[in-house]
Amino acid sequence: MKKILFTLVALLLSTGAFAQLIANKTDKKFTMGIDLFSDIQLSTPDNWDARMFNQGFSCALTYNFPLGESKKHTISVGLGYTGHNYYSYSRIANPYADTLQLIQYREEGKTVDGFKRYKVNCNYIDLPVELRFRIKDVVKIGVGFKVGLLVNAKTKFVGNNEDGVKIHEKYCYINNVEKFAYAATLRVGYKWVSAFAAMQLNPVFEVGHEAPKIMPLSVGVTFAPF
Repeated sequence: MKKILFTLVALLLSTGAFAQLIANKTDKKFTMGIDLFSDIQLSTPDNWDARMFNQGFSCALTYNFPLGESKKHTISVGLGYTGHNYYSYSRIANPYADTLQLIQYREEGKTVDGFKRYKVNCNYIDLPVELRFRIKDVVKIGVGFKVGLLVNAKTKFVGNNEDGVKIHEKYCYINNVEKFAYAATLRVGYKWVSAFAAMQLNPVFEVGHEAPKIMPLSVGVTFAPF
């Protein structure tokens, strides 16, 4: 996954002039954006020991409707994808169950021997809407909102199980994950590179069921050459 993301960034950086040519040809009616971000897991309970860095990826294609007679300012609507990775030193032992059981792998700041990593991966199809403003055609500001429809939610664990045996455990389904994700978004950038932030307004998991309360704040960089 990391190699794919680095390849995408390198490709974007190496084709900036070509991307600008395409943007001119399409008269800026369409915008293709790629976000590389890290999630800050907010409002986490004591039984969910979240990792600080949680890399994620999203992309979207939007159509830009001019606001009034000016083509500099637009309202943009589109379709996209977002993949979140929530890393933790806590593990959901029974993701198929109605009431979730969490096992801890760090005590007093020290990781238990044999633990490598654990993550919850959630993937969404997005419907983004943004108000975009341009200042002198180079400074861009975007304020928006997006609704994500959950496509799948998975877990991956690498470490020792309760018997001390090293395992690579994967579950392709997690119970009690919210079907929709609602987030407010903000972008401020120069030309085709922007700082990006998205605050999810509802928790990842349904309230109750002993599920961890995760409210992700995504912070990263947007590349939008097209």
